[in-house]
Amino acid sequence: MVPGLPAPTPQQLLAPAQFLPTPLLETLIARLARELLAEAIADGALDLLEHRLLAVHVTEPTLRLRFTLDDGQLRRGHAGPADVTITGRAEDLIRLAARRTDPDTLFFQRRLRLSGDTELGLAVKNVLDTVALDALPRPILSVLAHLADLAERQSPQVN
Repeated sequence: MVPGLPAPTPQQLLAPAQFLPTPLLETLIARLARELLAEAIADGALDLLEHRLLAVHVTEPTLRLRFTLDDGQLRRGHAGPADVTITGRAEDLIRLAARRTDPDTLFFQRRLRLSGDTELGLAVKNVLDTVALDALPRPILSVLAHLADLAERQSPQVN
């Protein structure tokens, strides 16, 4: 950050991602998620996603991502209707990913929406709640923490 200038928002920092080809972005995120979720995938905790489609719609900036589990590997999703869709603003999804905000709080404040097979969505959420973030590479943890700090400064009212 430059002294005297306002800190960029998470939306501003993530805006360039909306110009990347979606298949590339989905592949990169799936690869990172495979590393983070390796234990949950190996022990079958995510088998409920096998050949099912999880969509994540990020607003501000707009990103539409799709993921599935295929033969025990988390991959970018296929075409067709999603089984479950999670929709939220970038700042809220960042807080959620960094474990700075409880997902139930975001749902009750209508800042996070779940549509489609809500039972599948809640099951995925429960698996994600058990994953230790320290499985991520240190540089990614650092970026996530920085983005979460910016999100909290931007709108500190989420509890």
